Amino acid sequence: MKKRGLARNTKAEDAYVRDMGQVSAFDKLDAGEAAVLAPDDYPEPIRRFLQRERSVVRIRLSANARRKLDRLSRRRGVAADKLARKWIEAGLARETQ
Repeated sequence: MKKRGLARNTKAEDAYVRDMGQVSAFDKLDAGEAAVLAPDDYPEPIRRFLQRERSVVRIRLSANARRKLDRLSRRRGVAADKLARKWIEAGLARETQ
């Protein structure tokens, strides 16, 4: 069974991100072009983005830990992100026992 990849950004999402990259949100708020919204009032592109990101966990490793992970990844022939995922899942399994 093939895993479904992440959905590609729509043109509206790309335009929104491009616009936010050019003018800061605080400048837009000061100019009255933006407002602080409750999560229920987020635009559809932002809601879809947040839904995709809900399953993502980002970890920060020290340079030394990253080198060790990369070295072990090359030695075992497994991608570093998959190896880190296995470690995290094994750690969670130990915690729940």
